[in-house]
Amino acid sequence: MDHRDERHRDPADGEPADGGPDEDRLFSEANAWFFRLQSDDLSPAERTAFAGWLSRSPAHSRAWSELRTLLHDLKEPARAAYAGSRIAPPRRPVAVRVRRFAAALAVLLVAGGFGVWHGPTLYQNAVADQVTSTGQRRTLALPDGSTAEMNGDTALVLDFRDGERRVRLLRGEAWFHVTRDPDHPFVVDGGAGAARVLGTRFSVRREDDRTTVTVGEGLVEVAAQRDADSHAAWPDSIRLHPGESAEADSHGLTGPRAVDPAVAFAWRQGQIVFRQQSLASVIAALNRQWPGRIVLLNGEAAERVVSGVFALDRPDAVFDALERGLGVRATRITPYLTLLR
Repeated sequence: MDHRDERHRDPADGEPADGGPDEDRLFSEANAWFFRLQSDDLSPAERTAFAGWLSRSPAHSRAWSELRTLLHDLKEPARAAYAGSRIAPPRRPVAVRVRRFAAALAVLLVAGGFGVWHGPTLYQNAVADQVTSTGQRRTLALPDGSTAEMNGDTALVLDFRDGERRVRLLRGEAWFHVTRDPDHPFVVDGGAGAARVLGTRFSVRREDDRTTVTVGEGLVEVAAQRDADSHAAWPDSIRLHPGESAEADSHGLTGPRAVDPAVAFAWRQGQIVFRQQSLASVIAALNRQWPGRIVLLNGEAAERVVSGVFALDRPDAVFDALERGLGVRATRITPYLTLLR
């Protein structure tokens, strides 16, 4: 063993007597690897790197086993009562056990129970023609000469057969620059709503059961999928001009409303803009842009107001601004999990 990794050990059980910094570091690395292994865009190279990390030393293997044991016992609390000795050696300090228990619990909550959180995403990725992972952006050249610029965590199904020009947005957000063709309308189906154009520039965002269409140039017709159980009245469709937006959900269509293109389309320049938005909504927006997860543990801070322009490739600068402006504290548990307190 490399002498740099050796720590004082309790001879009675062979484990570190103090839960030293090296052991804490390996446990944090195990957390990071567990979270990364749940990701949809995990590469073969990363799987190989994990295997190398796991076999690097017995200490690496122990850290991984301890994390898996903690996660298993957190998932099955009835068994945890009989597994106290497995959760942590009794001679390890209480502070160390609590810290690692909290870290494992956070990973389990964020990962959604070993794959449940990723269920819909995995299905969408399987049926989509084009997919981006969180934090990734891509520009596509479509068969008709149009282009689609995909934001992170977006899935598209393309149908350009027999003169059709149709895109189905399964999740996420995309900006379209449509080549004009009066004989073949370009349609983007976003679930709750659809946008129909002949030639223009606009974006469509799909979040849960809500579809948002925002126009940058030209004229866009937006229609909603009507909920058969709803008796509310709304127009069958509306037309949007540049700088306007509309939303469709199970209750129908709302809009148009004025929007600032600099805010709505900032992601295309690698930026994100907040203007008098609640911290809760800011975190939701950041979670759509960055790999991993940000979890707010300070309920009192959820409605505090945030304004600013931030670069998407500088998450530390965003957390610094939130700490200075709102008085919250950011704790990076792993590269893929940050807690705000």
